[in-house]
Amino acid sequence: MASPLLKALIDHFDSVFEGPNGDYPAVLEALEGVTALKAASKPAPACNSIWQIANHLTASKEWQMDILKHGEAAAPVWPQRAGDERAWQAEIARLKEAHGRLRAALEEVREETLLTVPGTGSGETQLELLLSSASHEACHAGQIDYLKGLHASTTGKPT
Repeated sequence: MASPLLKALIDHFDSVFEGPNGDYPAVLEALEGVTALKAASKPAPACNSIWQIANHLTASKEWQMDILKHGEAAAPVWPQRAGDERAWQAEIARLKEAHGRLRAALEEVREETLLTVPGTGSGETQLELLLSSASHEACHAGQIDYLKGLHASTTGKPT
């Protein structure tokens, strides 16, 4: 059974990912109603699409798991993704599955491990990196929500 600190950390990750959390949309709440067409669109060529953000969040969760397991990991990337509705739904399924694996990994962490400094070069403890990662995810949920609004304002179609 997870310690109270780990339980609070897991609950925080779940809230940021699944909601509800009150003040801002959780990742899955922000992704609600997003079609493959909306997910692949960009407001400008240099901007990231919702699809890229979703893929990046999956990669970030995998990064977090590698840090917990190995103490180091390669930085997440931003590949351009696109495809049909089936491919988009598969992307969402991968994101949910990665969240489940991260949650399971957190349930297995020993509390003293959270105070170790992994080999990321940042000098931050595991706990600091995890808390930062949850904030990172919340930021991207806001970006997704904003991009949905931009899409609606340019197409005249509600999100």
